[in-house]
Amino acid sequence: MLTRQSLDLRQQQTLVLTPQLQQSIKVLQLSGAELEQELAQALLENPLLERLDVQADVAADPLPEAVSGEAESSWASLEFPKHLGDKEDPDWTPESAMDQDLVAYLVEQLGLLRLSDRDRALAQILIEELDDNGYLPMSLDEVLACLPAELGIDDSDLRCALAHVQSLDPAGVGARDLSECLSLQLLHQARQLEPALLECALYLVREHVSVLASPSQLRQRCAGRYSAELVERAHHLVLRLDPKPGRAWTQNVSAYVVPDVLLVRGKDRWQAALNPLAVPRLQLVKLHDYDIETHPALLAERQKATGLLRSVNSRFVTILRVAQAIVQMQQDFFTQGIAALKPMQLADLAAELDLHESTISRATRQKYMQTPHGVMELKQFFTVGLSSTDGKADMSAASVRAQIVQMIREESPAKPLSDQQITDLLQAQGLTLARRTVAKYREAEGLAPASQRKMRAAAGV
Repeated sequence: MLTRQSLDLRQQQTLVLTPQLQQSIKVLQLSGAELEQELAQALLENPLLERLDVQADVAADPLPEAVSGEAESSWASLEFPKHLGDKEDPDWTPESAMDQDLVAYLVEQLGLLRLSDRDRALAQILIEELDDNGYLPMSLDEVLACLPAELGIDDSDLRCALAHVQSLDPAGVGARDLSECLSLQLLHQARQLEPALLECALYLVREHVSVLASPSQLRQRCAGRYSAELVERAHHLVLRLDPKPGRAWTQNVSAYVVPDVLLVRGKDRWQAALNPLAVPRLQLVKLHDYDIETHPALLAERQKATGLLRSVNSRFVTILRVAQAIVQMQQDFFTQGIAALKPMQLADLAAELDLHESTISRATRQKYMQTPHGVMELKQFFTVGLSSTDGKADMSAASVRAQIVQMIREESPAKPLSDQQITDLLQAQGLTLARRTVAKYREAEGLAPASQRKMRAAAGV
């Protein structure tokens, strides 16, 4: 088979992203924390880039072109809280902001018990194996298999160490399953409970833990053994227990978000302005009596620094434009609350700002706004619209979910509203929804079904 070389000339159009455009897209989609990490790395690598330490005069700096004059006057009048740890706040200490995890809390209690070094070490091993909910996911045989045989540890030693762990606070920690966790909590309250009530409650959690959510099945299974009145009291007692005793130590209570955009009140309308504390202040290093043009390495670093500064500036200008458009569309929401949130899509904002939907998506992902209703991600303002049968304006899915939450909060605890009843009430207001849609919105808000709400109300939880 013969082969030969040939030249072929073709014309075609392709979309090519320049390095500068790629960097702008990357910087735009970063969150505030990720941007700080990116800039910190750039400051370490680039000798021609520096950060300004003075932030007191940030509010006096000129705003990007996208900011109106009315918003500019509000910008200059903003006052920001002083940083924790200032000299005027002598009571503040770094230790006060530190969280103690579950392991440290249990080990601290373990140090107060009179134990031998051997028992204390085994108990600490079990503590370190606990999961976030306070359960021991491994069996004692698995733990024993991981220990060196020359230590001479047997199963009885581990059972003794586990008993020490299960005696610590919170009650129920160190359990290997839900039944054992609830049993430990009941035994912890044994002195305050009637013997018959304690016996019935232990029977429920040990033998019928799988049907605790169904009072009727519990009464059927306990018929002939305990009275219906005692079963109901024991069931209410069990419902007050905590199935996840360790979760209080796993919730991050200090996950603070610095908003990228602040909402300020003008004469008659809300205005969006950039948060000066979220805007990094960078500049090129000025080298006096030094010709950078004659040094290719420094010239390349200056080009990188200039490109990064342009990308950062473009990022905040785009975020501000998007935020101002959102505020313009959602004026009623900021005044009236979630019930007044209008349906809005990415395409609506893209058409108004003459930007691509992907740009709007990047500019709203993990970007936050300080509003009268708390700090909100810009993504939260985008919600689908649900048509009404009376010809009125469409309602957003978020406002419908807020109505469902309000209905459930105002319901009678003795007669909670079922999903079908909520559907009928919404239909009476001109909004047609399927029952399964109501159930989906209710579950998304973390609300239990009507049967469970009635059961918890009867138990006082």
